[in-house]
Amino acid sequence: MGISVFTEIFIFVLGLCIGSFLNVCIYRLPRELSIVKPVFSFCPHCKKTIEWYDNIPLLSFLFLKGKCRFCGEKISVRYFLVELLTGIVFLFTFVKFGLSFLFLKYIFLFVFCILVSFIDIDYHAIPGWICILGIFTAVAMSLVKTGQLISHRGLLDVSFSSLPVVHSIKGLLLGIGLSYSLKIAGDFGLWIYLSLKKQETIEGEKESLGLGDVDFLGMVGAFLGWKLSFLTFFLAPVVSLVYGVYIIAFKKSHLIAYLPFLSLACFISAFWGDKIIKLILPF
Repeated sequence: MGISVFTEIFIFVLGLCIGSFLNVCIYRLPRELSIVKPVFSFCPHCKKTIEWYDNIPLLSFLFLKGKCRFCGEKISVRYFLVELLTGIVFLFTFVKFGLSFLFLKYIFLFVFCILVSFIDIDYHAIPGWICILGIFTAVAMSLVKTGQLISHRGLLDVSFSSLPVVHSIKGLLLGIGLSYSLKIAGDFGLWIYLSLKKQETIEGEKESLGLGDVDFLGMVGAFLGWKLSFLTFFLAPVVSLVYGVYIIAFKKSHLIAYLPFLSLACFISAFWGDKIIKLILPF
């Protein structure tokens, strides 16, 4: 095997390990538990510390047949899926960009996407500060890129509008602005609907779009720019259509965790967004 194959294997395994850490975050953060204490993972049922050999990404889940060694309770398949998904995302992004600044940028974005998506699946809400942290990360990375650009070209030879940090902040503001404007419009339409139906909520919900979704699109804008943030917003209903129909038809529910579909739309936008925009707006 060549060096590149070993590198790809290393990147995939690194993604698996990051996915294992994300599982810790997904479990602990919504419960307001520390992600550093205790250092070692524990069974959510019996609370016993999981030994290192039972915490090997993917393999331990398979060897233990998805059960805790101590109490025999089932371990959620989510742990396996998060590790596998993160590994695949790391590998796919590496194959696309190699070991580059873009690779690092997209990895940070996708890690945040995976984190908020699986928390949203469990709780239909996310801790608001996670996307805020993502926004600060995106802006900080754009500042680094801006510094590199200025040092390479010189301050006088770079236009203000072309600076990566300006691009990031513009994406942040317009991403939040669009999504929050549509949230207000949607909430107003929902209020009219509930008033006509003489209902207070739909399955406990009074909002058409949660503030977590708004923060998420601001984060996407900060990482990818306003155009791809807008595309993410409008792609999400398309990628969620089949599941949405299934939920309405068979589960008799109108509630879905929307951040996984926003995250999938973000992934599509990050890799193929420019081509999609050119197809839609060829001029």
